[in-house]
Amino acid sequence: MNPTRLLVGIAAVAGSVLLAVPAYAATGQVDGNITVGDSSCSWTNATTSDVPANTLTIDHTTVHPTCTGSITAGLTNDPTVTFDDTAGTASAPEVDVNGTELGQTCSYKATDVTYTRQGTTRNYTGGPFTATLTDGSFLCPKTETVSAASLAFH
Repeated sequence: MNPTRLLVGIAAVAGSVLLAVPAYAATGQVDGNITVGDSSCSWTNATTSDVPANTLTIDHTTVHPTCTGSITAGLTNDPTVTFDDTAGTASAPEVDVNGTELGQTCSYKATDVTYTRQGTTRNYTGGPFTATLTDGSFLCPKTETVSAASLAFH
């Protein structure tokens, strides 16, 4: 057998194997804001598993809110967000949040949360939403109203 043909054949097979590596989804980032009563919490540059209009998750460990008012809040799950560009919406089936006021921590879940896109941007607003108590003492309100929330994907 001709050694040149053998080397070319091996190089072609090796090249096709190396080029067959699957493409991974690009990560993105999201800024957000949530308002409950007289308190507001916002964050910037949280990591997402993909970019819109693809379904993605928000990595709750990268959400570091800064809050004003009497309540501090933190995301406790990785919400999945789906996009409907025709309707101009972004939706999350479940968003879990811890809220702390005067040293008392209460955990809440909001379900079927929908945000409306602003124009042709990837900025979305929503609210009001009702969040139901999932954990905490008898001092925690059974529900909390999120009066406004926003997400800006970039």
